[in-house]
Amino acid sequence: MRSVSVILFALFAGIVLAIVSPSNALSQPAAAATEDLAQRADVVVVGKVTGVKSEWNGDRSRIYSTVTVQVDEHIKGAKAQQSVVIATPGGEIDGVGEVYSHTARFRADEQVIVFATADRQGKLKVVGGDEGKLTVTKDAMTGMLMVGDREPLTAFTSRLKSVVQAQRREE
Repeated sequence: MRSVSVILFALFAGIVLAIVSPSNALSQPAAAATEDLAQRADVVVVGKVTGVKSEWNGDRSRIYSTVTVQVDEHIKGAKAQQSVVIATPGGEIDGVGEVYSHTARFRADEQVIVFATADRQGKLKVVGGDEGKLTVTKDAMTGMLMVGDREPLTAFTSRLKSVVQAQRREE
């Protein structure tokens, strides 16, 4: 009887952990996820979103957006580009919105890190859904640029550059 109680308690604790902190309970660690994204991406940049333009497709059945990111720092990919254009499903036109779950969403003037890969037509698409776009914020206390609330931008980009260099050595 006691072992049944222990098992039920462990099961209950696991469910509570998954509800309270789903990213920790149900996914891989953030460092491993971003390293995987960096390896899968053709382009990784840090920059500022300077434009988001939404358009209908040919038969007006879907909305797609093009996002322009002014590049502050290249981590992977063509270094000559001052900006990159990323295509993403969804957007809003004249009050009509289309939203896709697990798809990166961008806002004008947002500081971001983007992991992208080229499709067959050469258009850049975000790798890994909404995990392929990270927001960079300024810490109110220190003034430091942070990736999420947990890591300074300089440390984050340094780690990603190491991953990209290791990948190049393996190729």
